Order: sequence, then structure tokens, then C-alpha cells
Amino acid sequence: MADLRRVEYGGRDCWRLRVYIRKKRETIGLGSMDDADAEIAKAHIEHLVEVMHRDRPPNPKTLRWLDDLSSDVFDRLAELGLVEPRAIQDHPRTVLAFMRAYIESRTDWKKSVNHKQSVDHLEKYLGRDVALRALTKGDADRFHRWMMNDKKLSPNTAGQHIKRCRQMMRSAVDDRLIEVNPFQGIRIDLRSDKSKNRFISAADAKALLSCCPDQEWRVLFALARFGGLRCPSEVLALRWSDIAWDRGRFKVRSSKTEKAGKAERIVPLFPELREELDALFAQVQPGMMVPANAYVIQSYRCTEVNLRKALLSIADLAGVERWPKPFMALRSSRRTELERSKRFANHVLNAWFGHTEKIADEHYLQTTEDDYREATDSVIPLVIPSLGNQESPKGIKKSKNPGKKWVLMDGDTPLGACQYTHLDSNQKPSVP
Repeated sequence: MADLRRVEYGGRDCWRLRVYIRKKRETIGLGSMDDADAEIAKAHIEHLVEVMHRDRPPNPKTLRWLDDLSSDVFDRLAELGLVEPRAIQDHPRTVLAFMRAYIESRTDWKKSVNHKQSVDHLEKYLGRDVALRALTKGDADRFHRWMMNDKKLSPNTAGQHIKRCRQMMRSAVDDRLIEVNPFQGIRIDLRSDKSKNRFISAADAKALLSCCPDQEWRVLFALARFGGLRCPSEVLALRWSDIAWDRGRFKVRSSKTEKAGKAERIVPLFPELREELDALFAQVQPGMMVPANAYVIQSYRCTEVNLRKALLSIADLAGVERWPKPFMALRSSRRTELERSKRFANHVLNAWFGHTEKIADEHYLQTTEDDYREATDSVIPLVIPSLGNQESPKGIKKSKNPGKKWVLMDGDTPLGACQYTHLDSNQKPSVP
């Protein structure tokens, strides 16, 4: 049994607890508190001593009490081996405060707005900040369903928010603030929403180019639509010194793939892109009017410039219907366009665009109107023998359509009229 006593210290009444730990009597100063809180502290510390001797974890009620314990008392308990020491940095002990502090600590992130949005959604769901240990997996699962049902977010968007919360709470586990990540094991759907895909045809691209406000915007658009660059990250990182005019190629710096060991890639100077870059080069004269290694895009580097909104305004001027994911659609259209041309091997296109074949299939490649037109315009010849007045082979009958001499039949059901070619009478008919 622990011995709880009131003592005078520094001119005020304080509580002191004496307890036997490994058959040795130790003293723990609890500070100033009322009688009820002192008795609660005594009960929790006795429980910690008991579970330490039995090599068992503390119960959740004691863990929650430890979360709110002052550093002086907690450090004394850690010194006696009753609890694990807290991290060197004193982290917040509530969910929202911890997540926001984690985001602030990630100075390596160039864009943290998505994680902040995830925390904002969680705050709206919870209604208030709660202790880290109070958030359960059930709460996380209900939060996931709330985003899809009440907030009407797509499964992919809701899954991304869960994924970011899981990442932040994993840090709380690493700092030994909680034992289990409440977001771990939540089933999420991160499939790409292809309903938002839009193919920007060459005709639409030409119309959009003609409505760009200046040559710099024309280059910005061309880099995304004809170069396939990510905008704004890769477009704004391009320098004049990255362009090898004599070799017909340029270097792209990619912050997105940098951590995967692919910080740079080489992309061809496609004719449509080179035309716009040549025009801008003549205007700015790198090496004379501006430094030779200056950024290609100068006027639209400010973070206050909303490139997405500006592009949609250009679309309005061009009479092109607005589309979701404006810049991704430009990159996706170029990848689809080059894929359809069948001029380049798949691995070559993957290298130029800086993604894998799987990513291309899931996010970039689209079915276009040209694909449908090509399928319906093609004529599949039906090869049959030249029979003269003889009866047609089984399954093939004469057609009443003057342009189609024969029709393929499935019993009494016509499958479609076809053109035919003559074969010698000793050859067998074949239907491709």
C-alpha cells in the first residue's frame, strides 16, 4: 500500500506519496492539489506499480490520466520505471493539436494544404478536440463514412483524407503517445475517378492557344498540353538553360518523383512546343535581356496567381466547355494522343512523362471520339467463294441491300451485311 501525506513545501500545502517499488521505498511529489485528486493519483500510481511487477500494460483509464499529468510528476514516474519516458519534444496530447503541430514540423513539404484540409474535415466531424487516446478505430471508420455520406465526397477523396490522417497518427505511435493507430485498417478506395477525365483535342488546344493573353501563357499551356509536364510544379521549374536546342530536347525537374530517385527526365522538343518556345525566346532573349539560366515562366510565378482559374477563363474566351482537373487533362490528353499514334514504344512514353505503365493506365489514358470513329468506319470484309447462281453456303444468304451482296446469318437472324471478295470454287469460305 502507498502512503499519501500532506506536507508543507515552499509555503504551500503539497502531497507526497511513498510507495514500495522492487522492495525499495520511493517518494513521489505530487504537488498541490485537492484531496480527491490526490486520492485519484494514489490509485493510479498503485496500479502502475502493480502492472510493472506483473509485466502488464496499464489500463486505459490510467493511460488517460497520464496524458494530462504534469511533466514534473510524469518524469519522476519515468525515472522510477513506472512509465516510458516522454519524447524529448513535448508533443500536444490532443488529436487536432497534434496533427496541426505535425504539419508545421514537416518543413520538407512544399505543399501541406491537402493535409490541412484533412484535419479541417476531421475537426468538423468531431466538433471539438479530443485526447489522442480517446480516438478509436470506430471513430475513424465513422469519420470515413461521414465524409462520403454527409459531405458527399468521392470514395477516392475520402480515402485520401483517411490516408493522410493515418500518416499523421503514425507519428503519434512512433512517439509512444498512443499504442494503436486508430486509422490503421480502415478500408479505403483510392481508384482514379475517370468520370472527370476530358480529352482536349488538337482543335480545342489550338483554340485555347489563340486566346492566351500573352506568349508566356502560350508557352505555359504548350508545356502542359504538348510537352506533357505537370503544372505548376514542373512547368514553373523549367529554365532556359535546361533546353538543348541543338539536340531537340529539354530537361524536366520533377519534385513529385524526386523521392523515388527520379528528380529529372529528358523530354523531346515536340514541334508544337518548340514553335511557342522559339517565339518566347525571341522576346526575352536569354543571356542578354535576362540571365541565361532564368526561369522560362516569369510573370506567373506568384502564389497568388491562380493558374487553374486563369485557364478556365481562357476556355470561356475560346468557346471550349470547361472541364474538371484542367492541367491534368492537358497532360492526360498528350499521353493519350501519343499512345494512339503508335509511333513510340510504351516504355519510351513512360520515361518522357515520368510515370509507370500502371499509373498511365489508371490516370492518364483515355478512350477518345477518334477511337469510336475508327471502329465504326472500318469495313470488315467477308470472304466468300464466287458461286454465281449457286446457293450460298450455310449461314450466308444473299442481301437485298444493293451495296452489300451477302449477309451473315445466325439461323434466321441477320448479323450484318458485308462486302465480299471472289475466291476460286475450290477454296473454302472464311469469315474474319
